[in-house]
Amino acid sequence: MGSADIAAVLGVTRQAVDHRLRTDPRAPAPAAVVNRTSRWGGTRVWWRADIDRWLGGGDPDRWASLP
Repeated sequence: MGSADIAAVLGVTRQAVDHRLRTDPRAPAPAAVVNRTSRWGGTRVWWRADIDRWLGGGDPDRWASLP
C-alpha cells in the first residue's frame, strides 16, 4: 500500500503520512519502490502488516474504507 492508501484510511493528507513515515524512527521501511525512472525516484510501498504494527495493531474496521 502507498502513502495515499494509508492517508485515506486515517483521514489525513498523503503529505502528513509521508512526513511521518520519513521522520518517525519506528516507521517501517518501504517494502519496495515502484515506477522508478531516471527522472523520478518512484513510489514507495509498504506491506499492510508492517503499517498495522507501526500504527499499533490491525483493526479490520479501520481498513473498510479502502477502495
